[in-house]
Amino acid sequence: MPVSPPRLLVVEDDARIRAELLDALRRESFEPEAAATYGMAAAALERHFDLILLDLGLPDGDGLELCARLRREGRSVPIMILTARDRPDQKVDGLDAGADDYVVKPYHLPEVVARVKSLLRRTGKVARGGMVRHLDLWIDPDRIVAGRGADEIKLKPREFELLAFLMRSPGKAWTRAQLLDQVWGHEYKGDERTVDLHVRRLRAKIEAVEGDPRYIETVWGVGYRMAEEQAEDTV
Repeated sequence: MPVSPPRLLVVEDDARIRAELLDALRRESFEPEAAATYGMAAAALERHFDLILLDLGLPDGDGLELCARLRREGRSVPIMILTARDRPDQKVDGLDAGADDYVVKPYHLPEVVARVKSLLRRTGKVARGGMVRHLDLWIDPDRIVAGRGADEIKLKPREFELLAFLMRSPGKAWTRAQLLDQVWGHEYKGDERTVDLHVRRLRAKIEAVEGDPRYIETVWGVGYRMAEEQAEDTV
């Protein structure tokens, strides 16, 4: 069975900041979901998340109240506040409301990701985001290495990101546009042929038999997916 990555909820009403956070977290093999309002966040939190990144200035409510509400309900999910409220007393208010970390905007995105990893380690969730295995493929997001069986496979950064993304959702078909959005990011301006090129290169490295893909399957009229099960050899 594949290892599930940590599920994160990004509560942020600024579309640009939200997209940057989502892209950065996906590159680290997390599974983020976005909410742009207090109401959307409250609805999303009916489901399980391993960590919440929480803006305070939301259009329909105060993120500080959402933080306090979760703690009143006995929810222990780690909460990292990301906000422009930079006064010392405001930081104290955030921590008193139950936040585990408080980061002031503008922030350095790699620092936010490092703090996310630190929080997950402290709460025992980081193991879910470590080695990911599916069939006889594996990836190590921390070391940025991949392999098949006992053999390590040399991949370029984008090839690694594409393989990691597909391995996290075996059996799910993705269009080329979706793969561009999820792996290359919202700001990428290239065309969908880029996806085909990278799939060909990735197949050449991970497939045992050239021209007989067993891992990355083509879904005609749609795009690509990671196989759920290894195809049996015919005799």
